[in-house]
Amino acid sequence: MDKIEEKPKLAFVGNSHIAFWALNIYFPQWECLNYGVPGEGLAYVEAFDVDTSDCRVVIQFGSNDIYQLNDENVDGYVERYVKAVLAVPSRQTYLFCIFPRNDYSTSVNKFICMLNQKIHRKLEGTDIIYLDVFDRLLQDGRLNPELTIDDLHLNGKGYSILSEALRRTLEQPLKQAPDL
Repeated sequence: MDKIEEKPKLAFVGNSHIAFWALNIYFPQWECLNYGVPGEGLAYVEAFDVDTSDCRVVIQFGSNDIYQLNDENVDGYVERYVKAVLAVPSRQTYLFCIFPRNDYSTSVNKFICMLNQKIHRKLEGTDIIYLDVFDRLLQDGRLNPELTIDDLHLNGKGYSILSEALRRTLEQPLKQAPDL
Protein backbone atom coordinates (compact mmCIF):
# COMPACT_ATOMS: atom_id res chain seq x y z
CA MET A 1 0.00 0.00 0.00
CA ASP A 2 1.43 3.38 -0.98
CA LYS A 3 1.93 5.85 1.81
CA ILE A 4 0.37 9.23 1.08
CA GLU A 5 2.87 11.90 1.92
CA GLU A 6 1.38 14.77 3.88
CA LYS A 7 2.29 18.32 3.03
CA PRO A 8 4.40 20.02 5.68
CA LYS A 9 2.45 22.58 7.72
CA LEU A 10 2.97 26.31 7.99
CA ALA A 11 0.87 28.27 10.49
CA PHE A 12 0.72 32.06 10.03
CA VAL A 13 -0.16 34.24 13.03
CA GLY A 14 -0.62 37.99 13.12
CA ASN A 15 -2.56 40.94 11.82
CA SER A 16 -4.00 41.93 8.41
CA HIS A 17 -0.64 41.51 6.69
CA ILE A 18 -0.96 37.81 7.50
CA ALA A 19 -4.74 37.59 7.04
CA PHE A 20 -4.65 38.96 3.48
CA TRP A 21 -1.62 36.93 2.29
CA ALA A 22 -2.69 34.49 -0.46
CA LEU A 23 -0.67 31.70 1.14
CA ASN A 24 -1.76 28.84 -1.10
CA ILE A 25 -0.57 30.78 -4.14
CA TYR A 26 2.87 31.53 -2.67
CA PHE A 27 3.38 28.21 -0.85
CA PRO A 28 1.48 25.50 -2.77
CA GLN A 29 3.81 22.77 -1.49
CA TRP A 30 2.80 23.50 2.14
CA GLU A 31 -0.42 23.10 4.07
CA CYS A 32 -0.94 26.71 5.14
CA LEU A 33 -3.05 27.59 8.17
CA ASN A 34 -3.91 31.29 8.35
CA TYR A 35 -4.50 32.71 11.84
CA GLY A 36 -4.16 36.33 10.75
CA VAL A 37 -6.78 38.74 12.09
CA PRO A 38 -7.05 42.31 10.75
CA GLY A 39 -6.56 45.00 13.38
CA GLU A 40 -4.87 42.73 15.91
CA GLY A 41 -1.55 43.13 17.67
CA LEU A 42 0.27 42.06 20.80
CA ALA A 43 -2.82 41.14 22.84
CA TYR A 44 -3.92 38.69 20.12
CA VAL A 45 -0.54 36.95 20.01
CA GLU A 46 -0.35 36.84 23.81
CA ALA A 47 -3.77 35.14 23.91
CA PHE A 48 -3.11 32.83 20.94
CA ASP A 49 -3.95 29.32 22.11
CA VAL A 50 -4.06 27.16 18.99
CA ASP A 51 -1.81 24.09 19.13
CA THR A 52 0.65 24.74 16.31
CA SER A 53 3.37 22.50 17.73
CA ASP A 54 3.38 20.34 14.58
CA CYS A 55 3.91 23.38 12.31
CA ARG A 56 6.55 25.81 11.33
CA VAL A 57 5.04 29.10 12.50
CA VAL A 58 5.34 32.48 10.78
CA ILE A 59 4.48 35.54 12.89
CA GLN A 60 4.10 39.19 11.94
CA PHE A 61 2.40 41.87 14.01
CA GLY A 62 3.07 45.17 15.73
CA SER A 63 1.98 47.85 13.29
CA ASN A 64 -1.42 48.16 15.00
CA ASP A 65 0.30 48.77 18.35
CA ILE A 66 2.62 51.58 17.22
CA TYR A 67 0.50 54.55 18.23
CA GLN A 68 0.20 53.27 21.81
CA LEU A 69 4.00 53.27 22.21
CA ASN A 70 6.48 55.92 23.30
CA ASP A 71 9.97 56.13 24.75
CA GLU A 72 8.65 55.38 28.26
CA ASN A 73 6.80 52.13 27.48
CA VAL A 74 8.71 50.71 24.49
CA ASP A 75 11.03 48.46 26.53
CA GLY A 76 8.10 46.86 28.35
CA TYR A 77 6.38 46.32 25.00
CA VAL A 78 9.51 44.62 23.60
CA GLU A 79 9.60 42.28 26.63
CA ARG A 80 5.95 41.31 26.14
CA TYR A 81 6.39 41.05 22.35
CA VAL A 82 9.29 38.59 22.56
CA LYS A 83 7.62 36.59 25.36
CA ALA A 84 4.45 36.27 23.23
CA VAL A 85 6.40 35.12 20.16
CA LEU A 86 8.34 32.55 22.21
CA ALA A 87 5.09 31.21 23.70
CA VAL A 88 3.57 30.20 20.34
CA PRO A 89 4.23 26.45 20.00
CA SER A 90 6.09 25.45 16.83
CA ARG A 91 8.62 23.16 15.21
CA GLN A 92 10.39 26.39 14.19
CA THR A 93 9.32 30.03 14.43
CA TYR A 94 9.96 32.70 11.80
CA LEU A 95 9.31 36.28 12.89
CA PHE A 96 8.95 39.06 10.36
CA CYS A 97 9.94 42.53 11.50
CA ILE A 98 7.27 45.15 12.07
CA PHE A 99 6.62 46.65 8.64
CA PRO A 100 6.99 50.34 7.80
CA ARG A 101 3.93 52.52 7.47
CA ASN A 102 3.07 55.14 4.89
CA ASP A 103 2.23 58.00 7.23
CA TYR A 104 2.64 61.69 6.50
CA SER A 105 5.80 61.85 8.57
CA THR A 106 8.81 59.55 8.34
CA SER A 107 9.30 59.74 12.15
CA VAL A 108 6.96 56.79 12.76
CA ASN A 109 9.14 54.57 10.57
CA LYS A 110 12.26 55.72 12.41
CA PHE A 111 10.50 54.65 15.61
CA ILE A 112 9.52 51.28 14.05
CA CYS A 113 13.12 50.77 12.91
CA MET A 114 14.34 51.38 16.49
CA LEU A 115 11.63 49.04 17.82
CA ASN A 116 12.64 46.30 15.35
CA GLN A 117 16.27 46.63 16.44
CA LYS A 118 15.29 46.22 20.10
CA ILE A 119 13.17 43.16 19.29
CA HIS A 120 15.93 41.63 17.19
CA ARG A 121 18.49 42.14 19.97
CA LYS A 122 16.11 40.62 22.54
CA LEU A 123 15.73 37.53 20.33
CA GLU A 124 19.48 36.84 20.31
CA GLY A 125 20.17 33.45 21.81
CA THR A 126 16.72 32.08 20.93
CA ASP A 127 15.79 29.73 18.09
CA ILE A 128 13.55 32.35 16.46
CA ILE A 129 14.53 33.11 12.86
CA TYR A 130 14.15 36.86 12.37
CA LEU A 131 13.20 38.03 8.89
CA ASP A 132 14.09 41.69 8.43
CA VAL A 133 12.46 42.97 5.24
CA PHE A 134 11.96 46.51 6.57
CA ASP A 135 14.39 48.22 4.18
CA ARG A 136 13.05 46.24 1.20
CA LEU A 137 9.56 47.63 1.89
CA LEU A 138 10.80 51.20 2.39
CA GLN A 139 11.10 54.05 -0.11
CA ASP A 140 12.07 57.57 0.91
CA GLY A 141 11.43 56.81 4.56
CA ARG A 142 7.90 55.46 4.00
CA LEU A 143 6.23 52.21 3.00
CA ASN A 144 6.78 52.00 -0.76
CA PRO A 145 3.39 52.81 -2.35
CA GLU A 146 4.22 50.50 -5.28
CA LEU A 147 4.05 47.58 -2.81
CA THR A 148 0.59 48.40 -1.41
CA ILE A 149 -3.04 48.40 -2.45
CA ASP A 150 -3.99 51.28 -0.15
CA ASP A 151 -0.74 52.71 1.31
CA LEU A 152 -1.03 50.24 4.20
CA HIS A 153 -1.80 46.69 3.06
CA LEU A 154 0.58 44.88 0.74
CA ASN A 155 -0.13 43.98 -2.88
CA GLY A 156 1.30 41.09 -4.89
CA LYS A 157 4.69 42.79 -5.22
CA GLY A 158 4.86 43.32 -1.47
CA TYR A 159 3.86 39.75 -0.72
CA SER A 160 6.43 38.51 -3.22
CA ILE A 161 9.13 40.15 -1.09
CA LEU A 162 7.82 38.42 2.04
CA SER A 163 7.42 35.09 0.27
CA GLU A 164 10.92 35.17 -1.17
CA ALA A 165 12.47 35.95 2.23
CA LEU A 166 10.48 33.20 3.92
CA ARG A 167 11.04 30.64 1.16
CA ARG A 168 14.83 31.09 1.43
CA THR A 169 14.74 30.24 5.13
CA LEU A 170 12.24 27.38 4.73
CA GLU A 171 14.66 25.64 2.38
CA GLN A 172 17.17 25.37 5.21
CA PRO A 173 16.94 22.42 7.61
CA LEU A 174 15.14 22.91 10.91
CA LYS A 175 17.35 23.92 13.81
CA GLN A 176 17.91 20.85 15.91
CA ALA A 177 17.81 20.90 19.69
CA PRO A 178 21.17 19.93 21.19
CA ASP A 179 21.47 16.39 22.53
CA LEU A 180 21.31 16.43 26.30
